[in-house]
Amino acid sequence: MMPFLYKDWRGPGEEWVKTEEGWEKKKVVHCGGSSEEEERLDDDDEEVVGPGDIVLARRGSKEIIVAQPHCHITVKCTREIAGFNGLSEALKQLDFRNAVRDRRRFNYICTILDLLITKKLATLTGGAQKMLFAMLEEVAWEVSTSQQNLHVLHHLIKELQSRLQDYLWWGMKLGSNILWTEHEKKLQQITSIATTIQITGPNEDEHPKLQELPEECIREILRRLDNHKDLKSSAEAYSVMAKVIEEQSIWRQLCRFHWTPHQIEYIIRQHKELQVKRDWQKIYHRLRRSCGLREEYAEILLLCLYCHCLFWKSFGHPCILDSNPDFKEKVSEHQRDPSTVYLPVTPKNFLTYFSI
Repeated sequence: MMPFLYKDWRGPGEEWVKTEEGWEKKKVVHCGGSSEEEERLDDDDEEVVGPGDIVLARRGSKEIIVAQPHCHITVKCTREIAGFNGLSEALKQLDFRNAVRDRRRFNYICTILDLLITKKLATLTGGAQKMLFAMLEEVAWEVSTSQQNLHVLHHLIKELQSRLQDYLWWGMKLGSNILWTEHEKKLQQITSIATTIQITGPNEDEHPKLQELPEECIREILRRLDNHKDLKSSAEAYSVMAKVIEEQSIWRQLCRFHWTPHQIEYIIRQHKELQVKRDWQKIYHRLRRSCGLREEYAEILLLCLYCHCLFWKSFGHPCILDSNPDFKEKVSEHQRDPSTVYLPVTPKNFLTYFSI
């Protein structure tokens, strides 16, 4: 159904345009010119989209106002406030597609994609499904360009192919046949991109190579890995790494990174063999199965407890504290502390704000 376009009691009179992901509200790029210039962009304008910008345009030396990626959500629904948060709209407002090209946010977004594919695919709306496939295509192009995280791309494609085969109902997929046909075509395009990616090794003339590094440097590299899967892959790649990984100090540091001393001591007390001999690799795997791993991302979404706005940590958001002087006066300096005002949002918590 098309939205109302007229300024009367039936609707707000907003203008809508059709995009690849569906119908969107028309956005205006504000430049430092006249009001007529603010409402249009000439063909000669140079348009540049950065990893943290929704739209960035330049007209000569005129000033540009760049929109910060953010999304207002309803945190708690009551009888007075019946809120509904749309996932596809939130992904657009937070600029997830462009954010894939930012290495700081890549892992965070891929974790959300993994959760959507493995747990929520059948309950997503058509718009959210199209946005998911568009984001996955961006991941494929980013992996192809950077030649990094190829295993992440293959994992997402494998899981998506498996889910598409599982969601069969009397010989037909759930939802619109036309939509699922588009999804299958898009998945074939993504798969073709993934299959053509060839990781090129370093130039033979470049030195030093990994095999030329002393064991002390190899040890420092392994100390910066945060999970057992990366350690296992490293051991398979290089014999010296396999030797260093057997050291107890590597696994002890990994345990202390993910869990508190109280959690570690609790697991040790529960198993007598660990009390006799502290095998930190066994302690790690027991803690991993019982407590889970700590989630760590270079960039993460935050939730402002004042204006209920989701935003990227490094880009900020237009907060009520900045736009409303009266409200700002009522808030004490202690309450403005970012550690108490901004709540970190993990990928799992992010999906809880939406009815999927």
